Amino acid sequence: AVFDAWMLVPGWERGRSTPEALGVTLQTVADHIDHVCGLAGNAGHCMIGSDLDGAFGQEQCPSDVETIADLANLPALLLSRGWSDADVELIAHGNVLRFLRGVWK
Repeated sequence: AVFDAWMLVPGWERGRSTPEALGVTLQTVADHIDHVCGLAGNAGHCMIGSDLDGAFGQEQCPSDVETIADLANLPALLLSRGWSDADVELIAHGNVLRFLRGVWK
């Protein structure tokens, strides 16, 4: 699941658009996760790919993400949408751990 606003909404114009103007929030990220998991069939195919490690700044980040600590708000959003605890754990960390354990054998 990406957090870079230009990947989350149509009509993004580099250097002109802002997350605030286009309404990009963690809810938008949750919409993206719902969409990806719907296409894939379940939560076993989605993980967080935030790019919040310096690849870009807040100019492309969901408007309600001030720091990396704000990612902790995402699980509650997913739970409020009806995702199970087990599915949220897969999305938050389970799928990436399974992937890394599989390729680092």
